[in-house]
Amino acid sequence: MGKFMNLLRGQNYNAFIVSGYASREQTLYDTSKVDCPYFTKSETIVPVVDTKTEKKYCLKPPPNFTSKLLLNLEEEKNKIAQDEEDRKEKDRKKNVIEQERLDCDEYWGYRVHSWIVVLPEAVGAHHQEITSPFFIEPTSGQHYFLDNDKVNRLYHGIESIWNEENYWVNMQMCTGGCNNINWKLNDNKLWEHLLPGEPWTMRDVEETNEDKYVNIQQDKHLDMPSSYVAQIEIHSLDYERRFPNGRKTMLFKKTRVELYAPYIQMDGLIEKITVYDDYKYESPRDIFEKYSNRGDNLIKSTKHLDSGLVVDLYNRGRTDALKKHCYSSIGDDCVEDERTVEFYDVVRIDGLSKVELHPSYFTQYFVGRKDLLNYRNVLFTTENGDVVFKDNQRQVWKITEEFGRNKKLPPTKDIAIREFCIGENEIRLKYHYKDDEITRVSRVFIKPPDTERGDRLVFDPQMTYGYNPDSLALPEKSVDLFYLLENQLKEEEQSLAQVRDTERMIISLLKTRSTEYGLPRLSVSMFDRNRNDEAKTGMLAQEELLRAQSKREIEKEVDYLEPYLARLGNPKKLTKAQALQIRDECLNDFKQSIINRANNIWRKFEEKRRKLDELQRHLAKSDNLSKEEEERIVNETNTVNFEMHTLDVKLKRHCDLSEIRYQERAVTLRNDKRLSSLL
Repeated sequence: MGKFMNLLRGQNYNAFIVSGYASREQTLYDTSKVDCPYFTKSETIVPVVDTKTEKKYCLKPPPNFTSKLLLNLEEEKNKIAQDEEDRKEKDRKKNVIEQERLDCDEYWGYRVHSWIVVLPEAVGAHHQEITSPFFIEPTSGQHYFLDNDKVNRLYHGIESIWNEENYWVNMQMCTGGCNNINWKLNDNKLWEHLLPGEPWTMRDVEETNEDKYVNIQQDKHLDMPSSYVAQIEIHSLDYERRFPNGRKTMLFKKTRVELYAPYIQMDGLIEKITVYDDYKYESPRDIFEKYSNRGDNLIKSTKHLDSGLVVDLYNRGRTDALKKHCYSSIGDDCVEDERTVEFYDVVRIDGLSKVELHPSYFTQYFVGRKDLLNYRNVLFTTENGDVVFKDNQRQVWKITEEFGRNKKLPPTKDIAIREFCIGENEIRLKYHYKDDEITRVSRVFIKPPDTERGDRLVFDPQMTYGYNPDSLALPEKSVDLFYLLENQLKEEEQSLAQVRDTERMIISLLKTRSTEYGLPRLSVSMFDRNRNDEAKTGMLAQEELLRAQSKREIEKEVDYLEPYLARLGNPKKLTKAQALQIRDECLNDFKQSIINRANNIWRKFEEKRRKLDELQRHLAKSDNLSKEEEERIVNETNTVNFEMHTLDVKLKRHCDLSEIRYQERAVTLRNDKRLSSLL
């Protein structure tokens, strides 16, 4: 309790330890009759009010010949059934109330308990964050604001509060509950403090800096002994472990909550909530699990035990861009089972957003594709309710594709729905609607047999028929219909290939997921020094290298004359001629190094300029560049421009500082005692 309060005080929260009285359930930490607080609050659904306007002119309804006697009998029958349902519901609610009713406590109001209160303050680091007082229960970590009636049921009264500054005794009656307590601690009629004086944060009168020292001496009434508590030091592993032995189990109303620290469970489980149908925790209904640090990026898993439905949620970062997987735990793990797979469409090249699989069909949804494909439904061949297999694959009966509107084409040429009726040997096309029209252009092709196609398709006008709502439109030319049929036959082959690719992708995904579930792998951050041995070794080696380098820099300064003195055999004393020679050589070499560095920067600048000219010429002369190639050249041009700007700034700065650095080097040599013969 004291450490908890000290941690809050260390973070500049106005926290106090409370000594008072609480309920039996709070003192014994009995939450078996409390709703689970770990469920997120469901969003309130606002009912939509149907505001239908009555039309002035409407059709007269047909006469009603229903027998009123039969209607009355049906109403009486429904009323009896509804009364029976209401009686059962009333009995159920009564049973629930009996089950959740708390037993009488003979020590009600006398059970001593301690907890934490955090009060707002006029000044301080959190004066805008904390606007009203609230309690923190140390046994559970739950917080309760005092404007809630639930507080009076949990906490019955307060005797005193204290922290490292003072001890305050509550002079108020708590018969009305804790939410009616006045927390103005500087009012002696409400709170009496043990030590004289009061903290400066509670004073209403502002102090000037001139009187600060005088006020401190006046407020000093006694010397407090030094704290017997050692400095709080929490290792990162202990802070991460959070619970004793890294795990904690809590029982709420019809709910069991299991919490785990990261890396305690082999599968990365950090939270498991089991919902039961009974109060004895014997009949589980739903399981909600949360994971962290999973190598497969699994973050949540929901299991509905009654229906067998399992919903897995994944974070971004997977190679297959998997986002959500809904499946049944009862069936086999194969592509023919009923399941729903969602993907992060912004990551996938094909824009696949969701796949709904069923034994007799599957449906794909796409987002942001260049060909404007939004929807694809694949219907498989069935006989007597069973799917027909051919070459170990389900035989495709029909493929339906839907496309968005292409503004570059007229509506009569822009395909909206395309149906490849493979089983019926037809291709059906429906085009987009024109503005203010209720019918649209459509066309049906009867595919020729494979034996008649050969190398070149032979077109027969009787192979197609269509509909155009515009009676004045010109009939389609045979050559245009021929090319359209030829193109659609190729599109049909591509769609069939994409269907098989989707099935193979789902099979591969299921195999990968089975391996990930059977042998879960946990990922370790490169910044985790406690577990990433390679990163830890590298960081320690880097720290040791920096420490040694700093030590060398402190122990030894740079000696500019050392190489020149070595040429002369390191004489103990230099003549005037030798000193003059060494000084001139040192300054000339430094000057030459400045010139060489400037020339090097200029040489790099010229290389970048020549490269920029070459890119610009290539971009200007090439008219047949693809969009990707043009974007690559533009990006490379921008990069070269940025590098040229960097080199230009670097060269100007070098030229501006060259004279200053030269003068500093000359002053350093002039002050060197070994060249004192020049003075």
